[in-house]
Amino acid sequence: MFCEMAAYAKSRGRTVDQLLDKAFAGFGYFEEKNASLYFEGAEGADKIARLLESYASKPPGAIAGSKVVGITDFEKQTIRDVDGDVIPKQKMSIFELEDKARIAVRGSGTEPKIKYYIFAQKRPDKEKFNEEELARIKREVTEQLEKIWSFVEKDARARLK
Repeated sequence: MFCEMAAYAKSRGRTVDQLLDKAFAGFGYFEEKNASLYFEGAEGADKIARLLESYASKPPGAIAGSKVVGITDFEKQTIRDVDGDVIPKQKMSIFELEDKARIAVRGSGTEPKIKYYIFAQKRPDKEKFNEEELARIKREVTEQLEKIWSFVEKDARARLK
């Protein structure tokens, strides 16, 4: 599929990046950041469990200055996939923020770490972003992801004290 997209772009005298920017301009810009905190050994496993429990029992009210407006708890709630099948229970939470960012947090099943998936977006208020707006929005979304991660990392360490 990617090769077909690249061939299409070439046939139109464009690059794949230019095609993506055209889509971003119309539908909005979406970016994500994945980060982890590592905790080795039995003590590390305990820290991961404590962190996951703290997110469920004492969820943050705001993250990086944006109010938490929704929480999905995959251990306590019944969550269904797009086909309607129940997703197995697991210690994972997703926090939805007022600014449309989302943070998913879960323990790794294979490594001594807790994983954070941070999603940010900006959609056009009007028909679409122009070229200058899109360049600015890409920078702003990237900065937003870094700001959220910095907050989440500090918050996690504070939860362990």
